[in-house]
Amino acid sequence: MNKKGFTLMELMAVVIIIGVLYSISMPQYRKVVEKGYFTKAQVMAKSLRDSCDRLVAEWGVDDYSSLPANVKKLSRLDIGSSTLLPSGFTLNVGSNFIQGAGFEYRLSDNCIVTIKKTDGNYAGVTMKYNGDAFYDCDDAGNGACDIYALD
Repeated sequence: MNKKGFTLMELMAVVIIIGVLYSISMPQYRKVVEKGYFTKAQVMAKSLRDSCDRLVAEWGVDDYSSLPANVKKLSRLDIGSSTLLPSGFTLNVGSNFIQGAGFEYRLSDNCIVTIKKTDGNYAGVTMKYNGDAFYDCDDAGNGACDIYALD
């Protein structure tokens, strides 16, 4: 009598092989996804920095802190309203920050953009952008700065 099918050992071997492949690939996949989120954050930070520089030049002052109080709002930074933001981003005018792509973006004096990871893996990571580079990456030792190549 010929029986067709797989033995229990053959099925177990396949399950073990799939488990090993999964355990090897998932950390790499998470790093790629996290880098994608950070790329979105970089684009938004650069856009805010450029807008701040244009606003400072338009008013003819030395830096962002020298702007009149009624002008020092994110809503003045060539954004105007949340309808002009990229999809998935929101403008919180009252608290003066933009949130989206898992990050929060705040503007400080000298048009420095502070970025804080707000959700997902590595929530709480902060870094700054000065127009030239991202720096002061603080991830409490959890490895996110390495993933972002900022360490």
